[in-house]
Amino acid sequence: MFEFVNKIFKNKQMTEEKKLSIIELVKNEESFINPRDLIAEQCVLKKAETKVVKESWISYVSPQVRMNDNLTGQLEATVEALFEILCTVADVELRKKRKNIKHVKYERYYYCVTIFDEIHRLAREVVFSFYRQDNMHPDIYFSYDLQAMLSRDIQKILIREVEEYRKYMSAPDEETRRRFGLTTFGTKIVWWDPSGVLRDKQLFDSNEMDYFNQLSKRVTRFTEIPAVMSLCLSKYLALLQLVVRDLEDDSIKWKIKPNNYFRKFFRLPQDDGRIWAETFRLPTDLYILAENTVRREVEGLRVLPEEEYLQNLKQYFPDETFRKLQNCLNQKIDLELDYPTISALRNVNKTIWHEAANLFIRQSVEQVGSLLCEVAEDPDLKKVAAKVIKQSEEPDKRMLFICLMERMELPISKALQKERDGFIHPTRQADYQQLVLDADLAFKNLPGLLRECTQPLRREIKLDTALISASHAALDTIIDMVDTYLDEEETIEPDLVDKINLSSEVEAKQSESSAATIEESEVTATSELENEQDSGHRAFLKHLIARDGISLDDFKEHAKNNGKLHQAYLTELNEVLYEVFDDQVLVISQQQVIIEEDFMEEMREWLYG
Repeated sequence: MFEFVNKIFKNKQMTEEKKLSIIELVKNEESFINPRDLIAEQCVLKKAETKVVKESWISYVSPQVRMNDNLTGQLEATVEALFEILCTVADVELRKKRKNIKHVKYERYYYCVTIFDEIHRLAREVVFSFYRQDNMHPDIYFSYDLQAMLSRDIQKILIREVEEYRKYMSAPDEETRRRFGLTTFGTKIVWWDPSGVLRDKQLFDSNEMDYFNQLSKRVTRFTEIPAVMSLCLSKYLALLQLVVRDLEDDSIKWKIKPNNYFRKFFRLPQDDGRIWAETFRLPTDLYILAENTVRREVEGLRVLPEEEYLQNLKQYFPDETFRKLQNCLNQKIDLELDYPTISALRNVNKTIWHEAANLFIRQSVEQVGSLLCEVAEDPDLKKVAAKVIKQSEEPDKRMLFICLMERMELPISKALQKERDGFIHPTRQADYQQLVLDADLAFKNLPGLLRECTQPLRREIKLDTALISASHAALDTIIDMVDTYLDEEETIEPDLVDKINLSSEVEAKQSESSAATIEESEVTATSELENEQDSGHRAFLKHLIARDGISLDDFKEHAKNNGKLHQAYLTELNEVLYEVFDDQVLVISQQQVIIEEDFMEEMREWLYG
């Protein structure tokens, strides 16, 4: 440190004051800065700045080239990244040949092109071809000007860099997908698979997909439902395989010579001597027939007219091939549609609500319960519920759809009201109404709650502890009185005891005779009471038939006059009638106590003879 200061003093002329100030600065080591370190830092910063300038090749591209790009954010970033890589590689290779990339140009008699503009065009075409899925060799994208500016060896190096960069390009975002017409899976939108689901699941191989791409575009909304479209395409492939096998069989004679389209479609040799003409429509005819086989399996779908297509095939195909096609078309397709698929099909045709009803009829109550949230919002709920109630044999399922209709405030017939009242226990009517009105009800719990409504309500018995303790105290008092009485009885004389025993025997004989008399009188009174009750029941039932029912309030008043609750009195009447008709006859419906319509005539015969 001090040697460095001495050199400064020797090489430079300084005053004594400056020398003293430098010495004081050196003594304080914390404030001392080595000048050599400061110079080194400045050199590093200058090199970093020049390095940054060298790496930003995009600034050398002509403004008109960059302004006319109209790229999305992802495309612009990808093109710039590839452009920087290609420019860096080209700069290194050109330096080996003692050339400066900034001075490489291609001049024509009316304009001059720089290497940066052509490499930027190359990067843009490569990125566009990747998202267009052209799958072409990068050599095709080298312009004539770029080939003139770069030697063949440098071009091969750039081609290798392009191929390597293609492997790691990112998947397209939503804006890029809209720009190039891509699906969410990054594949092209084609008419037979606009969503890309079929190609993502790899349901068909490349040869089969070539057949689909060569097929004339079919205007059908089936393409919106991949599950149904896969069935149509599979049936179409089965028909094509029959045709291809017969084409490969030289023993089968064809009626008409195939044209070039047909040769290309089925990959036939150009020197095939068999005859075919006007074959452009035949693949489309085969597809429409295949689609019809699926349409027939979906209730509510319209079947396309196919007589014309069959006549065309019969005219051109050999008779043996046509018979095979008919047998294939007559085979049934195992079609199992879930509720989301059926909902998508209903966008194609509104009459497919029949399939939704068929699905609910086949499924169990638990499976239907998992779909109740979607079913409750179904615009065709009334039609679906009516068909399920009519054709389902499960009472729980029918009651479930009756409850859904009432929740959605849809009108229900008197027959459905009668079925509902028979399903819900009389003591649970209030709970059922609460289910219908509950806006926060979890639909998946609805089947279990309806089952609970079929069971009678358990009543709670509340005991008064004060009365129980008072009863215990009274019982203790009686026990004490009995014990006191027995203690006093032991002091009675023996003669008196004998007299008491004798009198007790006499009283016992008298009590036996009186008991027999009381039993006879009780039996007589019971039979008279039963006759009175029977006549009272008959009188009430006749009154009920004459007035076609009675209001619930009047029935409660009548039950109160008989000293009973209205539910107990209704149960008593139904028990009497059950012995005659083996079924429940009296029901409460819409605040009325009425007789079931099915038992009205039988009731009149029983009462009036």
